[in-house]
Amino acid sequence: MVRQKRQGGTWYYQFIKDGTRYTGRCEGAKTKREAEAYEKKIMATVERASEQKTVKALIDNFRDELTGGKKISLAEAYDLAEQKPRTRIPSAGHAATKRAIWDDFLAFMHGEHPDVENLIDVTEAHAQEYIALLQKNGRYEKTVSYSRGTGENARTVTMQKSEGALSARTLHFYQMVCAEVFTLLTKDAGIQDNPFASIRRAKPDAETREAFTTEELKLIYDNLDGFTRPLFMMAVWTGLREGDICTLKWSEVDLIHRLITRKTRKTGTTVQIPIADQLYTMLAATARTESEYVFPKHAEMYLANSDGVSYRVKKFLEGLGIETTRIPEGRTRAISVKDLHSCRHTFCYYAGLAGIPLAVVQSIVGHMSPAMTAHYSAHASIEDKRRGMERLPFFTQDALPAAVVEPERAELHGLIDTLSIEKVRTLLHTLKAQD
Repeated sequence: MVRQKRQGGTWYYQFIKDGTRYTGRCEGAKTKREAEAYEKKIMATVERASEQKTVKALIDNFRDELTGGKKISLAEAYDLAEQKPRTRIPSAGHAATKRAIWDDFLAFMHGEHPDVENLIDVTEAHAQEYIALLQKNGRYEKTVSYSRGTGENARTVTMQKSEGALSARTLHFYQMVCAEVFTLLTKDAGIQDNPFASIRRAKPDAETREAFTTEELKLIYDNLDGFTRPLFMMAVWTGLREGDICTLKWSEVDLIHRLITRKTRKTGTTVQIPIADQLYTMLAATARTESEYVFPKHAEMYLANSDGVSYRVKKFLEGLGIETTRIPEGRTRAISVKDLHSCRHTFCYYAGLAGIPLAVVQSIVGHMSPAMTAHYSAHASIEDKRRGMERLPFFTQDALPAAVVEPERAELHGLIDTLSIEKVRTLLHTLKAQD
């Protein structure tokens, strides 16, 4: 039966099915006929639901009505997820990388499970299969096309991904991106369980970059040219990443107060970095153009093709005889160990040797994780530690006590450890009485 609390008010339905009483509002009903039609629809839904033999069957057949969700295809899922509000907007490059990851998962589902078209139908078994494939063979799609640059500099790049497992850090990122899409669309798609959420994530690899040695820094400094000088000077004296150096704007540089204020591209953290004397000299001598960027040529290259900047840095270091890559044990692909990012580690390492407090180093480089900063101290070699210990005052020859040469003093020193406490007290009393 249906009823209306007051004339012109809301209509409510009420009926009993298998001993259970059902009541509720007749949504959108303005007349008794409309209310009865709504009640009839609810009764039919309850009737069909009662015929389900298992909870799974109930969820599968009535998920839309139970969750308020709708079918969202895998093809449209990423775009819909991108429309959701978030605490931080990723950079264009980061967003493109995330989309490429989802497209790879999409290709995997289309190739291995073509019958699965909607987000709601992806199971944990599908997710586990995809992660296992990444661990063993790397990306599902080996040929990857993506856009580089913007405006007149925009172009499509096609490259072949090598075979082999992804690193634990990269694998973690793939899993995180896929899980994020399901999380953001949980309510929209009526998802009960995120298929990627319960998969145990691989422990990320330790940071691979190594700090430059003192000898390497001198070699680099003595051979800097017009292209590499701004990059290395900025990296060593600020700890900024390659992208932040290349796209640094004059509006972020205060030469009067000698301060750089920059919102980092990767994390969105705003850092304030004092400008050291050597860096000030270089920036003050840098010619200003109509460009908003401090280093216009570097900005143009980075925004069009960031790999081009990294490539030139790599070739510069290798030309000096500095090893830039290494193949870790158990891996088939080389990883970068020395590049411009190493200057970031170098900055933190030498700041630590100089006694700059941890909190100050973190505020400059933008790292707020003590574990990450503690990693930088691991760059110190045994010789570095030994030289540091030798500089401590209690390890210098001048601070050591004079050698004991008198035989009487040596004899007394030996007796002290063998005398009873009563005799020691008597000796002390006698000595004090003579003073």
